[in-house]
Amino acid sequence: MDIANQDEFYYTSPTQAMAPMSINASGSYLDKIELSELERLISLKQIFPVFQPIISLSDGSLHGHESLTRPTSGGCISNPEIMFDIARKFGLTAELEKLCREKALSKARTLELEGLIFLNVCPALLHAENHRRGFTSELLDFLCIDRSRIVFELTEKTLINDYDLFELGVAHYRSQGYRIAIDDLGDGYAGLKMLSQVVPDYVKLARFLVDGVDQSPTKQALSEALICFSKKIGAQVIAEGIERPEELSYFISIGAELGQGYLLGRPSPEPPGVSANHTLITQQTPTEQRPHLHCRLSRTAC
Repeated sequence: MDIANQDEFYYTSPTQAMAPMSINASGSYLDKIELSELERLISLKQIFPVFQPIISLSDGSLHGHESLTRPTSGGCISNPEIMFDIARKFGLTAELEKLCREKALSKARTLELEGLIFLNVCPALLHAENHRRGFTSELLDFLCIDRSRIVFELTEKTLINDYDLFELGVAHYRSQGYRIAIDDLGDGYAGLKMLSQVVPDYVKLARFLVDGVDQSPTKQALSEALICFSKKIGAQVIAEGIERPEELSYFISIGAELGQGYLLGRPSPEPPGVSANHTLITQQTPTEQRPHLHCRLSRTAC
């Protein structure tokens, strides 16, 4: 089954999506190895979290951290992308994400991280039958972390067919005080439909829009249109994947509120202070904000 068909199978039916894939006698030897290694990784908790800072582009202050997961098991599970692909293949995404969340929040409490904590969430899990609701709330209460500090990042790379169930899942988390972010906007299936129906608190621009944006009028037009729309619905924009000063300067000039990327801080098990970003941001800040493309054409402000 190719990747596109796997995605469609996985996200069309919440019940089927979370059901483990069985391996019979005809199952490949590689499948058996992958499943065995993933089950061992989950049971032995062979992962660790790293945290990447999210920085205010107005003054360089720390806004929060995104939690990312790294495997430690070795073998065929050599990086997080492979780890989550195998989990999806065998219907173990719920178990893996639960472990990732537990590790991330526990480590954030130990480090006494400041600001918001951004956690990646598979949209299908928001309404899957075997996804136990209340786990995150119980863990946060145990760790004495306020729910208002938690932002669930919903990836836009996966197909969502049942938006009614999806919106119910989002509403459930919102009712408990959590915030919602759309990740990788512009780089996936859902696009503007997810943006309009979820009305998120944060929007993360896809990395391909950020990469070399200062050299591409097309990327600039797309970025400015998405930022303008996000401002109108009250969502803060995070330019993710900033690696060059020119990219940082551009997003500051068009009024993006937040930034993330290697230039502002690499993922780390123990993220350092970000005081140096204040100087970096102020050096890049223009004296006058550049109007968005829409505003320049219509002569109206966003």
